Amino acid sequence: MWKILSNIVEMFLYSAIYIIIVLISVKIVGATFSTSFEKKISDEGNIGLAIICACIFIGVAVLLSSVVR
Repeated sequence: MWKILSNIVEMFLYSAIYIIIVLISVKIVGATFSTSFEKKISDEGNIGLAIICACIFIGVAVLLSSVVR
């Protein structure tokens, strides 16, 4: 019972860390290109930029999963 609870808490902790790291990385990449990702993706419907953001999310997820193991 306690093992399941500790696994759930650990999962939420890693998820929170992942979300924070992804938000920081998107802001850094957005500052590098001097553009607003959110505006370009939502207002203009820029699919290419959305794919770049998705690649950032997947890359950070792969890095964090290798650190956790």
